[in-house]
Amino acid sequence: MEAWLRESAGLGLADLDDPELRVPYALLDDLLERMAAGAGDANLGLHIARVEVVDLDDPATFVVLTSATLRDSLERGCRYQRVWGDGERFRVEDTERGVRMRFTPVGAWRPAHRHLVEAAMSQLATGVSAFTGADVKPLRVRFVHAAPSDVREHEALFRCPLEFGAPFNDIEFSHEDARRPFVHADGLLHAMFERQASRALERLPDVSTLTGRVREQVRRTLAGGDCSFGGIAQSLRMSPRTLQRRLADEGQRYAAIVDALRRELSETYLRRRMAIAEVSFLLGYAEPAAFHRAFKRWWGMSPEQFRRAHPRVPE
Repeated sequence: MEAWLRESAGLGLADLDDPELRVPYALLDDLLERMAAGAGDANLGLHIARVEVVDLDDPATFVVLTSATLRDSLERGCRYQRVWGDGERFRVEDTERGVRMRFTPVGAWRPAHRHLVEAAMSQLATGVSAFTGADVKPLRVRFVHAAPSDVREHEALFRCPLEFGAPFNDIEFSHEDARRPFVHADGLLHAMFERQASRALERLPDVSTLTGRVREQVRRTLAGGDCSFGGIAQSLRMSPRTLQRRLADEGQRYAAIVDALRRELSETYLRRRMAIAEVSFLLGYAEPAAFHRAFKRWWGMSPEQFRRAHPRVPE
């Protein structure tokens, strides 16, 4: 079976041993569909997720494992996802009840995406309990694809309300669970692995998604530039309506991109021990009070409390 799949995909043994090889998603989709057909496994994605493989040469994985909390690990997973594959398939979002991780396969929908989505949701659901040492149950799991004829295995695995035919694929956790500490949390190791993961990310070719271009332009203009929606649209040489439509096509909203970037940069700046007033300015806030309110919403504590609770990260 393995040889047949490998040969049908045009991969040699040497390719599988190459740690730098990046397999196109289209090829991965082909392999999944052939596996499902050859094995006759209707729930292939759920079963693939059971395979425990940790790449000891992958710093991004250890960044996630040594994160302080579940919320932090989700953030790091999104930040370094390009180390594992091209494109931004994962996105973390705050909700009224807690936090959710959204997963969007690359390209137009095809049967393989059901297996990819179910594998991703399954790994998140089971991984959270393993890495926190607690019996964590998601609040809800949503799938874009239609419900399979038999969902008993899904119900037993996720143990929470399931929604099929939903607008997005995502898994949601409560505020309480989002704050749960990881059993492998280690500030020193985390900082070391994060520097290695950052270098790995820098070596990758640029991804020309509109979301990435918007994010980069916002980063450049936060402190003193015009980072309004209209200003960013003009800098990208498109109308605001076109920008809004194209971001929606990628499952993104401008306000969410800005908010996520500010949250990420706030952590970086404070852990470098920058003055709070300077951080507020660099993030584009006209008033420090607005920054404090936003920071408490992101992290559940004041900037002063955050800085005392987190070790300094060298520049």
